[in-house]
Amino acid sequence: MRQISIYGKGGVGKSTVASNTSVALAEMGRRVMQMGCSPKADSTYLLLGHMCHPTVLDQVRAKGYRKPEYIDECLQIGHKGIVCAEAGGPEPALGCAGRGVLLVLELLRKYRLPEKHEVDFLVFDVIADVVCGGFAQPIRRGYAKETYIVTSGELMALYAANNICNAVKTMNELKGAQVFVGGLINNMRGVPGELELVREFGEIIGVPVVANIPHSDLMQRAETQKKTLVENFPDSAEAQEFRSFAQQILEPRGIIPQPLDPKDSISVIRDLLRKYQVFD
Repeated sequence: MRQISIYGKGGVGKSTVASNTSVALAEMGRRVMQMGCSPKADSTYLLLGHMCHPTVLDQVRAKGYRKPEYIDECLQIGHKGIVCAEAGGPEPALGCAGRGVLLVLELLRKYRLPEKHEVDFLVFDVIADVVCGGFAQPIRRGYAKETYIVTSGELMALYAANNICNAVKTMNELKGAQVFVGGLINNMRGVPGELELVREFGEIIGVPVVANIPHSDLMQRAETQKKTLVENFPDSAEAQEFRSFAQQILEPRGIIPQPLDPKDSISVIRDLLRKYQVFD
């Protein structure tokens, strides 16, 4: 079973990318499980057409976790047979969502739920960038050794991508975690020179761009139908880009990035944006 994680800045489109990629993998005959690792619990919405309830942490609070069937009850089957689950989060103003994610990962491993469902690919959709050790657990604990980073030609999206690469590099150097970056996913926003901008950023940090998802209203049109773009517009250029990306990740990728120094990253990225006339 291959385990990959999708990281990126909040709002950059991780869940959309994860869900469309899961569908593309399923179209290729792979059995896929998508695990949302966010208190919002909305990662699998487009795969199911509704919110995934109960979340694992809701179930733990209601029934405990001593029996595997309690956790198995949280799994639902979405489009193309994709197994869907959401970690969920603590009650508002109580507890730590990052620690909750760790508990959920441990329960998946303890009860071997992906193996029970004969999963070929387990896709972790992880909230925001790695500013919280709890949300870094999918890579820190070796649950997902391949990380793909969703970014765009925007300042904070690139800044977050650099932070994630710093985390991956640190985990390899200090923790011996043996986790790697598979590539950058350019979820385009339509800013000037975005293809070249993100490609050059990738060259600077030693990570290739493995997908360029066009900025398109088809994405929003599909989401209003509670579906992924790959399902709703299967013949579109955007859907083909997701299929191309899914084809690439059939083979493992292992890159240790060389990120910008955190002290310099903002200024370097701003210079890059100026080069492509994103702002004066």
